[in-house]
Amino acid sequence: MPMLLTPDFLLLAGNKIMRIIGILLVAAIILRLFSLAVNRVFIPNVGIKAFHFDEKRARTFGGLLQSIVRYVIYFITIVMLLQEFKIDTTSIVAGAGIIGLAIGVGAQSLIRDFVTGFFIVLENQFAVGDYIVSGDMAGTVEDIGLRVTKLRDGNGVLHIIPHGVISKVSNYTRGHMQAVVNIPVSYEADITNVLSLLDQACVAIGKDMIEVIEGPTVVGVVDLRSQEVVVRVVAKTVPLEQGKVENALRYKIKSLFDEAHILPPVQIVRGLKEGESKC
Repeated sequence: MPMLLTPDFLLLAGNKIMRIIGILLVAAIILRLFSLAVNRVFIPNVGIKAFHFDEKRARTFGGLLQSIVRYVIYFITIVMLLQEFKIDTTSIVAGAGIIGLAIGVGAQSLIRDFVTGFFIVLENQFAVGDYIVSGDMAGTVEDIGLRVTKLRDGNGVLHIIPHGVISKVSNYTRGHMQAVVNIPVSYEADITNVLSLLDQACVAIGKDMIEVIEGPTVVGVVDLRSQEVVVRVVAKTVPLEQGKVENALRYKIKSLFDEAHILPPVQIVRGLKEGESKC
């Protein structure tokens, strides 16, 4: 029997393999149990607040905490596996000064990602579920990790953004939004009648749409152009619903103008030109 296949060697090899499998298995179980615990504590039933956080911020903190613990478990597992192979990890760390310095210089962007991510969560700049715009990317935040934020756009594409490249963020989910509709009116139209019709439209939309928080209200004439008068209507809406309210206002205003036979400025100008050409 070869020396490598002696009973003692097979016993030692078997014990080492079992210990390695045990380390990996324990690490996987800890990660799984911690994930379940975080989901139970930070992400309760929909509509129920966890601790003093709202639901979005609770999900953000839960995801970030899982990310931190995952990195820690990975590090401990790797160290324990190296020790199983009789590799002195302390001597490796102590003797890797030059390599560590080189890695540190090369990992500046990685460190910047971690630091920026920490302040994003600490300052609550945005949370999971928020609709944000950063640079040329826009979408709903699906996950905030230690290093990257995952953003899902309107086409379903998932964008993974390193925190270090985030210089400016526009958050469309915090507080109310404003719907703004500019209505062009010809100089020949009765402006008093126009304002009265706009008031009717505002009352109808404010009554029928739950997306409206305040208003709509008629601001009045905001611009005098060469061929038209511009009247503005505004309303406060719930986040991300301003487009829906604007569309509803335009439809209602168009219907009321049609009933009152108020033509758009373009049609009036076209009619005047046609009359001049006949003469």
